[in-house]
Amino acid sequence: MRPQRKTAKAKKSPRRKTNSCKTTRPTLSPKLGDPERSYVFAIAMKYVKDEEAAADVAQETLLLAHRHRKSFRGDSRYSTWLYRIAATTSLMYLRKKRRGAKELLANAKPDGDVKMPGDGPCSKLGPEDTIANRECVKIVKRRLEQLGDKYTEIFWMRYLEGYTETEIASKLQLNLSTVKTRAHRARIAVRETLRAA
Repeated sequence: MRPQRKTAKAKKSPRRKTNSCKTTRPTLSPKLGDPERSYVFAIAMKYVKDEEAAADVAQETLLLAHRHRKSFRGDSRYSTWLYRIAATTSLMYLRKKRRGAKELLANAKPDGDVKMPGDGPCSKLGPEDTIANRECVKIVKRRLEQLGDKYTEIFWMRYLEGYTETEIASKLQLNLSTVKTRAHRARIAVRETLRAA
């Protein structure tokens, strides 16, 4: 057996960091200018998936960041702090939107009527709001009837009852991609119908 020679380890030369593979991210600062607005809008789009809603969420995020700028201690990067505010604001928007949809649809009676003020949780509604809710429910039901039962059931489970697409696929014994497609198509159809109304 041959004795192994000890070779001197070559000293590692310090490597220079290059940004050739990485995309350059704009440096964010508490000034809240265009780079921050774009950054926050992109985060909001990931959550709410609607440009108008994302613009509202981004505006609210920037207002909150400005209002609470003194609470930024510098323990993390400013972009991390801003991301957390944007994510929280987006989630609050989605929660509020879901709650509003549940209240609207929970007040719908099976025959398409809406409970009148004083009948339940929406007793704070005025007559104009009640009529508007009644009309919205009728429009949504009519549009879903046009789409057919396979879209209607998934729409109600997803957007009223709050089931995830995976849970719906399991309950209805459908492929997950089928549930996603039908939920998306029903949502788009209802949204376009309500915008046109």
